[in-house]
Amino acid sequence: MTEVRKAQDGWTMAMRWAARVLALLVAGLFVWFLVEFGARVLLALPWLDPQGVPLLAALLVALAGVLVAWRWELAGGLLALAGALAIVALVAVGAGLDTVYTALLFTAPLLVAGALYVGCCARGRGRQ
Repeated sequence: MTEVRKAQDGWTMAMRWAARVLALLVAGLFVWFLVEFGARVLLALPWLDPQGVPLLAALLVALAGVLVAWRWELAGGLLALAGALAIVALVAVGAGLDTVYTALLFTAPLLVAGALYVGCCARGRGRQ
């Protein structure tokens, strides 16, 4: 194996593990939040507003994406990106454009993890 290929493999592995650590961090925080506050939040959710079920569904899609990406990087990365962008869009629709930066800050780990997973997949296909 040449030195260039070894360096590419090293970067791909670093990207993959950075994405996995972010995925575990986000999933762990979500599980903690669900255990600690889940019953109160789920009962108080406005189920018909854009911040109700669609926002929860987008969050679940994004979380499922970062966990699925442990096995299928491209599919999971795209799911994570789609879910995170859906969260930002739903927050913009439901709460106005003033809160988009807050939504981007909240979804940043999901966006970064999704982008890293897609990048790993692209680097892997580029070597073939």
